[in-house]
Amino acid sequence: MSRSFKRGLAWVCATALGGAAHAQSLAGNVGSASISPGERALEFRVGTDDAGAAQSRLHYQHGLSDWYQLRAIATFRKPADEAWDYSGLTLENWFQWSAEDAGGDGFNGGLRLAYTLADGDRSDEVAVRVTMTDRFREDWEWRVNLIAGFELASEAVDGADLESRVQLTRSLPVTFATSPQLRLGAELFSEYGNSRDLPGLDQQAHQIGPVLKVEWDNGLFLNTAVRFGLTRGADDQMVRLLIGRSF
Repeated sequence: MSRSFKRGLAWVCATALGGAAHAQSLAGNVGSASISPGERALEFRVGTDDAGAAQSRLHYQHGLSDWYQLRAIATFRKPADEAWDYSGLTLENWFQWSAEDAGGDGFNGGLRLAYTLADGDRSDEVAVRVTMTDRFREDWEWRVNLIAGFELASEAVDGADLESRVQLTRSLPVTFATSPQLRLGAELFSEYGNSRDLPGLDQQAHQIGPVLKVEWDNGLFLNTAVRFGLTRGADDQMVRLLIGRSF
């Protein structure tokens, strides 16, 4: 067993032992650093759960160097049985501290620092995310995201909201709608609650399910997933669709 595979397996197993607190992120993804100087991308995401709640996000990102990228995110939410509502604007700074080799294999590590300007009486938020990606045995790839979020308000609860995301995918030796890159796998989303008073495992929110990722040569990409709740604190089911284009 290769060192890369062992490292990946260890991270996946360690993270999968954790948990997650109230409703899951409906439009969240398991990201990597993957910064390309000068590259820009537009992306739209939408997700919904079995109770009728939904979230959508519109992204624009620009790689300003080989180690730094800026992304702006407009977020919209639709509580169950209510209308769509603008939620806030997030400015996210990406830093890449480890990159794959020229062939796309190897370890990719990054750090994201985000500030959310919330709309209305919601509290602004700051989030820190560590991203790790590793391709091993040619066709396989694992990703791990570790996230801590903090509310910025005089009445905000102290401590950090903790979250992790794990994804394992394999490239498929087929084409789909002329796509040269098709990956299929599974992902686990976990929200643990606030670091000052973590709830028990069953009150945390854990979801797991399949994910499909497709990329075309013209820069168009698609990512779709279905997740199912593993604990009482999680939504029973959710569906996510992500579509975008880099240029």
